[in-house]
Amino acid sequence: METLISQTPLSQVIINFENKNLTKFTPDKRFYTHIGINRIRFWQIVRGQKPLLATEARTLSEYFKVPLTDLI
Repeated sequence: METLISQTPLSQVIINFENKNLTKFTPDKRFYTHIGINRIRFWQIVRGQKPLLATEARTLSEYFKVPLTDLI
């Protein structure tokens, strides 16, 4: 499954999150509302097609409970 996602910092955080929680990461509407990033932009960031803004990085680091530096 890991080979389907290019290795960006956010994709690595998601993989680590899945391994830690032993569940597949499946974001829902509440997730997107909570982090303030729409579904399309979120997956563009995951794939490395769009840059991660500082405010988005801070919100995602809080959600995934990882240091901000893991997302840069």
